[in-house]
Amino acid sequence: MPDSGQRRRGFRFTIRAKLLLLSIAILSVPYIGYEYMRELERYLRTNLEESLIDAARAIAGPMHDNYQLFPYLQSEPDKTLFIHNLDMPIQIDGYTDDWVNYLDWLDAYQIESSGTTADQDSSLSYSLILGQRDQYLYALLQVNDETIIYHQPGSEETINSDYVELLLGDNYQVQDRFYFSPSAPGRFNPFQIEVVNYEWEEQEYIRYVTNITAEWQPAGKGYNLEMAIPLYMIRERLGFIVGDTDVKSGKIREKAGTAGADTETRPGRLLRPSQQIVSLIQRLDSTPGRRIWVLDSQGQVLASSGGLKRDITTHPLNIFYKMLLPSVTERFHDDLAGASRLHGKEVQGALDGRTGSRWRMSPDDKAVIVSAAAPVWIGDHVRGAVVVEETTNNIQMLQRNALVSLVNQTLLVFLLITLMLLIFATRLSVRLRRLSTEAENAIDTHGRVKGGITMSNAGDEIGDLSRNYADMLERLRQYNLYLESLAGRLSHELRTPMAVVQSSLENLHADLSDKDSVYLDRAQEGLQRLHLLVTRLSEAARLEQALQSATTESLDPGQLLEQAVAGYRQAYPATSFDLQLPDGEIAMTISPDLFMQMLDKIVANAVDFSVPGKPVVIILDEMATAVKVDVINYGSRLPAEMEEQLFNSMVSVRDGKTQAEPHLGLGLYIARLIAEFHGGEIQAHNINGGVCFSIVLQRKPA
Repeated sequence: MPDSGQRRRGFRFTIRAKLLLLSIAILSVPYIGYEYMRELERYLRTNLEESLIDAARAIAGPMHDNYQLFPYLQSEPDKTLFIHNLDMPIQIDGYTDDWVNYLDWLDAYQIESSGTTADQDSSLSYSLILGQRDQYLYALLQVNDETIIYHQPGSEETINSDYVELLLGDNYQVQDRFYFSPSAPGRFNPFQIEVVNYEWEEQEYIRYVTNITAEWQPAGKGYNLEMAIPLYMIRERLGFIVGDTDVKSGKIREKAGTAGADTETRPGRLLRPSQQIVSLIQRLDSTPGRRIWVLDSQGQVLASSGGLKRDITTHPLNIFYKMLLPSVTERFHDDLAGASRLHGKEVQGALDGRTGSRWRMSPDDKAVIVSAAAPVWIGDHVRGAVVVEETTNNIQMLQRNALVSLVNQTLLVFLLITLMLLIFATRLSVRLRRLSTEAENAIDTHGRVKGGITMSNAGDEIGDLSRNYADMLERLRQYNLYLESLAGRLSHELRTPMAVVQSSLENLHADLSDKDSVYLDRAQEGLQRLHLLVTRLSEAARLEQALQSATTESLDPGQLLEQAVAGYRQAYPATSFDLQLPDGEIAMTISPDLFMQMLDKIVANAVDFSVPGKPVVIILDEMATAVKVDVINYGSRLPAEMEEQLFNSMVSVRDGKTQAEPHLGLGLYIARLIAEFHGGEIQAHNINGGVCFSIVLQRKPA
């Protein structure tokens, strides 16, 4: 069964582990910082919203009552065509490769039935985008038409195919009409229809124009029409009419105009970005990542400046911080980039005369966009609005940078504190371990003080503990010295009164009768027993003093055993002895007198407990670094609880009622002292039918 010390070593929660666990509490600092970041985010969101509202008001201020910036009061925004500024050159080839960045700006138009067709099975719709670059107005039409009919030259009908009609005019009338109706896919020239009176009849003639470039290509369930128109031909109004011709009759059955049914007579107004407004808003605000819109009374874009995207510096530990905060990216879908008209509650509120804001997610949910709108007043009427937009990426970057700084500093402090705690805990552990080792080695298994504890000068609890241990150990040493010298002093003090009593009894013996002499003999017998006890106490006391000055020499323990056994056979004639020696001589350094005294005590004990007819066996065995002497006697066995205590002082297993001589339990104690003097040990254990005493002495060089 393991002792309590071994049980304690099974699971040890050391001071170092406790301090390390305590240091982990520092990690709560980043969590508190994270909660602070969340609170800061709410504050920054509110501040961003208010700053955008203030920016919208500030930009709208110089525009109030400026009639030149808002010359028209739009009443029909759906009939207005917006001209975008193109950043990339356009190649007229009938394909949309050059328009990839602008396809989100397409405006859709639905069918306008002519009411003259009998076949209503097909459908017609198209998308349109206008863009300006250099000295040309570019247009892309994507027409959905399941059956494409190309122009048939020589037909009686001037328009006998699917076509697109371009109408150019001013605020008063349509001045030019151009028809796009090729006879086959590819590059072609549009034509105009001229009416000439000939012999009292009106005849239509086709006149092709060369200053407009066009390309027609089939695409999907329809076709693409791409064209480039010189800007000098463009006036205030422009419109498109897409016609679908019936396959059987060759008559026009459906057409769709950009201004609805009025496209024939009054096309929609052209709305171009105002450079004057763009210059104004760029001077007022050019914050990176902020976009500014100026709208008319119908929410149509008059000018825009800036963009929502900005450069973001990627932190090397971005992957780690991405787990704590949402990732910041500029690769989000901006659905309003290049829009010709804005919608939303903040825009409608501004057009109604109220300042407002709106939070919305980008279509791909990768960014949060905040927009604020303020009205522009011309007199007592709202003639426009200013919209300022910005993403929350800047807030997230501020959060991330603050969190990065907080976490980095916290980790640095944590590492420093952990290192200091580990050093401190290691120092404490070393001091405690040294104190524990000294305390463990200070007292042997038999309770004798054999070492000391170094007194620490430290002023902490461990220093106090070491000083208390050292003081306690010193008092225990003094007490042990007192107990060890008590037998010698006691025997010395008892000898004088014992001598007085002995002489008095001898003097009384001559004058007493035979009857009284019996009592005197009993008194003398008791005095002799007391004298024997004092002698043995003196022997034990003298032995401890003799061990300090004993000398050793190199000899063969086998020879000593042969001499000793010869003497035992004479001293104990009733007991037989069996000596077993190894072959050859054994050389070791021992004290012969002490060795014989130790052997005498063990053999005397073996003889006392041997049963008649059984020998006492003495075996000498040579080991690698030690010599072992076994003394075996057959008889009564040792109690299990006495095997570890048998060699302590004043311990005996003899029956006091039957023994002839007094025994103080000092014989085996003396044998143990002699064995320890030789750097060995002595043990007793039960064997089959008896007890074996094993003496193991370490071999030392001569």
